[in-house]
Amino acid sequence: MKDESEVLWHERTRDEIPTYAAKGAVVVVPIASIEQHGVALPLDTDCRTVEYVSVRAARLANCPVLVTRVIPVGLSPHHMMHPGTITLSAETTIRVLKEVVESIATHGFDHILLLSGHGGNGPAIGAAAMELKFSLGRQIEAGAWWDGADEVFGAVCEGPCANIGHAGEAEGSCIQALRPDLVRPKWGVVPGITDDPQLATAEKGWYILNEGAKILASRYEALYAQPGRNVIGIKPS
Repeated sequence: MKDESEVLWHERTRDEIPTYAAKGAVVVVPIASIEQHGVALPLDTDCRTVEYVSVRAARLANCPVLVTRVIPVGLSPHHMMHPGTITLSAETTIRVLKEVVESIATHGFDHILLLSGHGGNGPAIGAAAMELKFSLGRQIEAGAWWDGADEVFGAVCEGPCANIGHAGEAEGSCIQALRPDLVRPKWGVVPGITDDPQLATAEKGWYILNEGAKILASRYEALYAQPGRNVIGIKPS
């Protein structure tokens, strides 16, 4: 497995970036949210999970990968009734992603993945990826870190929500694993969450995060194997 520093965009220097571009490296742009996660989990839960999984997957992948810093704020208007939530508009979210990706593409990268840690970002990052793919003529995709991980959740979740959910068993388990000191003792089902976080354990969390990273590493490898600029349906510039 690669060293963590090797896959972090922000720890490179300006003369190292072209070397990664020449190798056809996949660049991962994580985007999350700052939003309410019930009364037990921190507002930056999505930032912490997508950062861990995206970086671990990059270390596991059998191809060159760079992961940028997490864009911390996303599309969360549906949580604004709860204190602490910060949201962007769909228009702003797409514009931010477009300008970030355009910058990355300018430096010679052809394989870019917009990776969400927040379900509400899905439509916006999908629209941004599609528009960028055809405007830049590069291989640009979008998804969430838990895509394809249904069996992972099914293997450990005991409650009715055998998926990532929101501030329940799965996300609670992930934060129990990553930062147990940030989990408040106020467990229970409250408005604005999907299921009971009292079922969360660190053991479940590590399983979800690490198995999710294995699946994501395979996605990085599949993206790396795709043609960068000879994308089907795009007229060569």
